[in-house]
Amino acid sequence: MKISDWHERFKLQSSWTHDLRNFIFAKINAQPGQNLLDVGVGTGALLDEYTSRGLQVTGLDLDLENCQFSNMHPSKSTIFNADAHHMPFKARQFDLTVTHYVLLWVHDPAQVVDEMKRVTKTGGYVVAFAEPDYHSRIDYPQVFQDLGKIQNRSLAFQGVDLSMGRKLGHIFRTIGLKDVRLGLLAGQWRYPEKDVFDQEWDIIAFDLGGLVPVDEIITMKERALKSWLAGESTVFIPTFYAYGMV
Repeated sequence: MKISDWHERFKLQSSWTHDLRNFIFAKINAQPGQNLLDVGVGTGALLDEYTSRGLQVTGLDLDLENCQFSNMHPSKSTIFNADAHHMPFKARQFDLTVTHYVLLWVHDPAQVVDEMKRVTKTGGYVVAFAEPDYHSRIDYPQVFQDLGKIQNRSLAFQGVDLSMGRKLGHIFRTIGLKDVRLGLLAGQWRYPEKDVFDQEWDIIAFDLGGLVPVDEIITMKERALKSWLAGESTVFIPTFYAYGMV
């Protein structure tokens, strides 16, 4: 997939958690003028939202192409190409340090969260907006169960921690954050439409590549789409959030 396609994917993901971010920002009393570090900024899908709140945003990502794409963003946020395990920032630099669908991808999530804590001011907050737990996924009917198993195999091969969600609270408490709050995003579904299916299928097909023959992927897509449009399908991946004070 092209980076512009990934950007659209990241924007879709961010739409799923928009209400949650409003909830958490209210709970931690985020204020205009505060400095926010977005760890794993990716293509900058959340930059508009953060800057529209009046936050002064710095982004960090290990992928150089992501950083270059983010740097083209009109928000003019400062983007660093660096490893979240060893951030190039002094201690107590940011009011808020946040991440979104990132910890499941990193080598040592506890070290990353500890780094987030290190660079956050005393009294500031560390936030993980969304970390899925693929080992707890619910897929129905059989075609989606089959797709879910194959997708999990692919994600594990790519280095994803399929149980990241359930570990989130323990990580936040273990590194010494105060008043840690842990929660789970509720599932919400609208009337099944083909455009939503197509958006999801692009990622599923990407994950299936190399594991399933092309003709089988086409057959599974036809079965899955028929089930989806009939309104009988359920695909739910429990996704956790956590926040705590430094």
